[in-house]
Amino acid sequence: MNKIKTLVSSIAFATYSAGAMTQTFLEEVVVTAQKRAKSIQDVPISITAFSGDFLEENGIDQINDVAKITPNFNIAGSASAANNRIQIRGIGAAGNNAIEPSVGVFIDGVYYPRPGSVIGMLSDIQSFEVLRGPQGTLFGRNTVAGALNITTRNPNQETGGKIEMGLGDYSAKEVGATLNGALSERVTGRVAVKYRDRDGYGTNTYDGEDFGEREDLVVRGKLLFDVNERLSVLLTADYGEINTGGTGTEILNSTVTPVFEGRTTAFHGASAVTEDSYDWVIHQDHGGATYSDEQQGLAVDINYELANGVALRSISSVREWDALNFNSDIGYAAEMLPGTTDFMTETRSQEFQILSPGGETVDWMAGLYYYQEDYDIDEERGAGAAFCPLIGAIAPPFYSSCLQGGSIVDTFTQELESIAVFGQATWNINDTWNATLGLRWTDDQKNGDYIRELGNVSYRLFAADEESLGLKRDDSKITGFANVNWNLSNDIMLFATASTGYKSGGFNNAGSGAQALGAERRVFAPEETTNYELGAKTRLFNNTMTANVTLFRMDIEGFQDRAFDGLGFTVVNAGELRQQGLEADIQWRPMEELSIAAGVGYLDSEYLDFAEAPGLPGGGLQDLKGERRTYSPEWQTSITADWSQDFGNGLQWFVGGSLSWVDDQNVGASSNNNPQSMQEAYSIVNARLGLRDASGKWDVTLFGNNLTDDDFCQTIYDQAFGAPFGTVDPVNNTSVQRCALAAPNTWALKGSYRF
Repeated sequence: MNKIKTLVSSIAFATYSAGAMTQTFLEEVVVTAQKRAKSIQDVPISITAFSGDFLEENGIDQINDVAKITPNFNIAGSASAANNRIQIRGIGAAGNNAIEPSVGVFIDGVYYPRPGSVIGMLSDIQSFEVLRGPQGTLFGRNTVAGALNITTRNPNQETGGKIEMGLGDYSAKEVGATLNGALSERVTGRVAVKYRDRDGYGTNTYDGEDFGEREDLVVRGKLLFDVNERLSVLLTADYGEINTGGTGTEILNSTVTPVFEGRTTAFHGASAVTEDSYDWVIHQDHGGATYSDEQQGLAVDINYELANGVALRSISSVREWDALNFNSDIGYAAEMLPGTTDFMTETRSQEFQILSPGGETVDWMAGLYYYQEDYDIDEERGAGAAFCPLIGAIAPPFYSSCLQGGSIVDTFTQELESIAVFGQATWNINDTWNATLGLRWTDDQKNGDYIRELGNVSYRLFAADEESLGLKRDDSKITGFANVNWNLSNDIMLFATASTGYKSGGFNNAGSGAQALGAERRVFAPEETTNYELGAKTRLFNNTMTANVTLFRMDIEGFQDRAFDGLGFTVVNAGELRQQGLEADIQWRPMEELSIAAGVGYLDSEYLDFAEAPGLPGGGLQDLKGERRTYSPEWQTSITADWSQDFGNGLQWFVGGSLSWVDDQNVGASSNNNPQSMQEAYSIVNARLGLRDASGKWDVTLFGNNLTDDDFCQTIYDQAFGAPFGTVDPVNNTSVQRCALAAPNTWALKGSYRF
């Protein structure tokens, strides 16, 4: 708490010291987190929001870039793009399994269920809101840790558009276009397209090929029918595609043992260990490690206003997501167990909302939500060229059968049907006091099947046949939200919140080791969150600065996390976890030419109960009570500054930069708190310099990202299929580790023209 007091004092001093310099008003930040367009300063929750213009000016066009400048918000990348974790306050689920996300993603009111489906480019954004804490009494799908509320731009009557182009290192190139206009007096349309392609960051000395290339495409079309003064219908169709050549997963040299190097060299003729663990140079089989992602959706948003001002809204959507990952993730200097994993999701949702006119003694909103999801994960692996010789060396009787071929086939299917009723009411007691109460009832029914078939008897040395059919879960829960806020003045609001969140239990979709999990162990229990917040929202110095601070405590029971079994991951329920701390957001415009945005996040993490936590590589179960949770850095800070000034002749020049700093944290993919998975603190420095027309018609900008070329691991995980090669040291409880690298230093030159 002493650190929190120091931070609050520093913020107060900084805001006080700025007073004499301020003359320019800040632009109003409008958000829709509470289903009504409001200033962010009037919304009594912990929220950080960015306008689409701010994101474009700073070259931010992916969600993980937003996370770098947002307190207590993080995107943890991995070897596969489908496995990204979206995390708020250190809470988030891996994306390549059947766990429900802890952080909900809503784009134009539609829920996106899998992190893999939202990792593409952000295009034509109106606003991006990061809501911390459980969300459910205002949103269709319930979330336990927070939500991303993303809104894209709607059509309007003004005819115009934008063309943008860019070039960068690694042969990067991008092109985009937006067109908006009226099709008739009451029909308007908007189309946005963006494409980007670059070569890979990495070099593979094993085969002489580069790796890590990426290609993105995003297309969105909207038609708005203003039927009459009370009725409007918005149709949205979107398509997205990602194709990558696999990311950099290097062996951490600090974890390598002589036994590992000796055995891999003896079996494969070479070691996969390279001189530098952070240089995007590997020496391993990586030829099949590619990833392709395709999604598409259709949504119908109908709004109708009754004569008394009550608003009715219907949001209907269908979505499909298909991601194919070609696995070459074992990572030795020989082909071992290559294969593919196919993720397929089909969702259908229907949401009905009814909202009061607003501005009354009691403002209220109610909703009904139906959601249906079919989720399939199919994985197949087969013996590579180096696999059978290894089997012959460690288990000679199985060598001849290994040569007969065959695959390991894992098939997982899950059907989810959910219905929810939710609502929230705010009592505007007087001009200074407001009290809000929200309730939600959710019922989730899941059915699942898991089958593993071994096409060769030699696979039974490390895997087991399994048929777990008819898996079932029927979970229902009532959650709530209570808030009171006090407008101490026109410029200061204080608030207190208590809320609960919930996500249902589910099924383990991955195979296990030589011992089958079985139907009972394939089912895991629900996760529940209790959240408390105390906050302040302030406007300072003639509205030239806003400073918002929130103290929070989140207790999570039955936290759904993962344990590594040597080949794959299984889901476990951690007993009880506490995440508490502080979030601070500051916006300051001391003069017309200069704007500054800063964010600070402090996170105190502790397992209150985790008696049967996954063990370290060489040991059995352990008790992690009192230990920190992975992906929970104690401190996160960021600051962004922009200066623009008239250059004469109708021109402006501008310069900007940002610094993001993340404290030490354990980034292990398993929840065993392996000390080998600690990532030291790192910082990211970005900058931009450009010229534009003073009227905003065109601009040209040079961007530099990660200018200090800081090397760090997004995720660290145990070397797979390591037992035959001595990766585990049972004496020291250590194992050879792999690092999923973050992107290196890059630059890009981008220009846009508006008409």
